[in-house]
Amino acid sequence: MSRTLDFLSLVAAFAATSSLVSYLGRSDLFIWPAPTSSDIAGWPAQYIVLLLSALIAWNLVNGYLGEYQREQPNAPDHVGRLARAGLLWMAATAFAIFVFKLREISRVFLLSYMVLGGVSIALRDWAETVVRRGIHRSRGAHRSAIVVGNGTQARWLRQFLLDNYCPEPYALVRQVDPADSDFINGQAGSASKSQAAGFDRAAEVFVAAADIGADASALFPRLFEHATEAHIVPGVFDASIFKLALRSVGGVPLITLRSGALTGLEGTLKRTFDIAVAALLLTLVAPLMTIIALLIKVSSPGPVFFRQERVGKGGRRIQIYKFRTMHQNAEGILKANSELYRSYVENNYKLPKGKDPRVTFIGGFLRELSLDEIPQLFNVLKGEMSMVGPRPVVPAEIEKYGDYASLLLSVQPGLTGQWQVSGRSDIADYARRVRIDMEYIRDQSIARDLRILFRTVPAVLSREGAH
Repeated sequence: MSRTLDFLSLVAAFAATSSLVSYLGRSDLFIWPAPTSSDIAGWPAQYIVLLLSALIAWNLVNGYLGEYQREQPNAPDHVGRLARAGLLWMAATAFAIFVFKLREISRVFLLSYMVLGGVSIALRDWAETVVRRGIHRSRGAHRSAIVVGNGTQARWLRQFLLDNYCPEPYALVRQVDPADSDFINGQAGSASKSQAAGFDRAAEVFVAAADIGADASALFPRLFEHATEAHIVPGVFDASIFKLALRSVGGVPLITLRSGALTGLEGTLKRTFDIAVAALLLTLVAPLMTIIALLIKVSSPGPVFFRQERVGKGGRRIQIYKFRTMHQNAEGILKANSELYRSYVENNYKLPKGKDPRVTFIGGFLRELSLDEIPQLFNVLKGEMSMVGPRPVVPAEIEKYGDYASLLLSVQPGLTGQWQVSGRSDIADYARRVRIDMEYIRDQSIARDLRILFRTVPAVLSREGAH
């Protein structure tokens, strides 16, 4: 149903755009192509090709993103996914114009159609949500569900369903023990008649697989005596950091978890992108690097560059390059102050801004604007780092990633990343740092890398979280 409504919305937007540009034509802001024998029902052929390309592009984009398979989207996530689908649709439609050489398409028409098409899809989505909620209210009750399980996962799931699972809210969510013989035998298994009535009206059952034991064979066939839909919640500790896919093998449901690491063509494109951007930036900043090198050399004795060991893809140790921002005897200077050194160790090997005696005057300025990291562009060219990726960590930090360490090491560390545009050194909670890195790995793409690169510049200039 959503697919059909989307197509109708895009066709309506096309018609509205035609009316708009026809009106603009009265002021000579837009001129339709002269009629030709190839016109279709009075429409220029290339504009018909544009409409068909837009419809096909929308279908392909949403098929790729799996939007039409999401029967119960989480409301906050759904808005972001819809925006992403809209941007990809615009890009795919523009690409079709290039491929089919639709030179007659006016830029005024194309821009107007992109805007009206996006607005029409958003309005359709909003209207569908309002109508669905209205239908549920008109039936006298919100959705109800049963959560089968007695552990932490089941309790969390019940609360999540009540809070924000989807645009159609759950007003009644009951939790039952999978060992409850009454429930297995087709009864509500609740403590009261009112609760039993709630079970009888349940539209869906959610089974926490981690809590199900040997009675599973007896339980599953009984689920549909209580509900019209049943969902099996796998006993995966934290699946939110993976890409998920579901298929059936011999009648047995199989959940596939993917880390999100780019491989094949996508991996090749990312590497090509890294080389192109790094080479371009090195060319542009070469004069600036020369000036920085001279300032470092003049301001304090020692080398211009500083090398530090970090952990790269696959656990390989790499040497990353930076402009030197500290005095030569940095460790000796720090250890001379035992109290300051203890604070340094206790604070994840960091010191408050302006309190580090190891940093030179020029070094402090370079750190403020992250200019000390420019030489890492050479690491990108060497294939040791990527333009965008998780934070490059020192070997001692790996253990702090715990079970997520293998995921971290499945990709190249980045010169910048989600951590850079999320506060950088101001992120004191290490668990949040880990989460940021894992979410990037799960969702990484060329488009996401571009967004992060564009956000890096204002983040650096604002000096937010710089040390």
